[in-house]
Amino acid sequence: MTTNKVHAIAHRSSYIMSVGMEQSHGNLVACGGLDNLCTIYRLDKPQIIKEMASHDGFISCCRFLSEQHILSSSGDSTCIRWDIATGRVLDTFAEHEADALYMSIRPNDSNVFVSCSVDRTVKVWDIRSSGKEGSVQTFSGHNGDVNCVDFMPCDGNAFATCSEDGTARVWDMRSYQEVARFGQLKPQSQTMTDLNGFTSIACSRSGRLLFCGHSDRIMYAFDVLSDRTTPAYSITAHESHISCVGVSPDGDGLCTGSWDFNIKIWA
Repeated sequence: MTTNKVHAIAHRSSYIMSVGMEQSHGNLVACGGLDNLCTIYRLDKPQIIKEMASHDGFISCCRFLSEQHILSSSGDSTCIRWDIATGRVLDTFAEHEADALYMSIRPNDSNVFVSCSVDRTVKVWDIRSSGKEGSVQTFSGHNGDVNCVDFMPCDGNAFATCSEDGTARVWDMRSYQEVARFGQLKPQSQTMTDLNGFTSIACSRSGRLLFCGHSDRIMYAFDVLSDRTTPAYSITAHESHISCVGVSPDGDGLCTGSWDFNIKIWA
């Protein structure tokens, strides 16, 4: 409410790419980046309690499953489940063929999560199989890097993705297919290396709206029940590339982060 800084934690890496906060008590924070480490901090001290090393690439995403376990994804194309107390690798989920970029945990079921990748696929994993049996489902269809994925809050059977191909899509695990598409596919003549596409996605708490950050500085809101050809509204939110979006747990606020060094809260 005050915008005052509450904690400042020094990190040995000069480039942090992901941060995650444990949700039950809010006393643990994880981060990772180009140091290839998933580092856990306590906020009541604050101090480093564990540096977990096993990935061979940058840490792209870290998500707490509980106070005891955490997931991380990496540029080495794998996701790992860790035991926080010992720093031990519990499971390795290795099926992507390129950088794993983001993960989302199924609402009300921490045994299932999805990961997206530069290999243009999204994979559904079940922790109970320990990754040894491979992914439960693989969804293909995007024509560019899949930059972000977010489970829809309704019943945990659908999730949304966004990609550098210029589209955001909704997938249903029960029908095992794409059920909705938003935005416009890039022309075939336009290369995916132009960094011109959707960078991040978050669902509203009702599941009605998809909030998509774009490299063109605009935050787009798509109505799932609309004709899907145009956004419900859009906001020129920043002065540079939008790198992340998030919705507050109560659904009353939207946060956007950008390469312009600003974080903004929208209500």
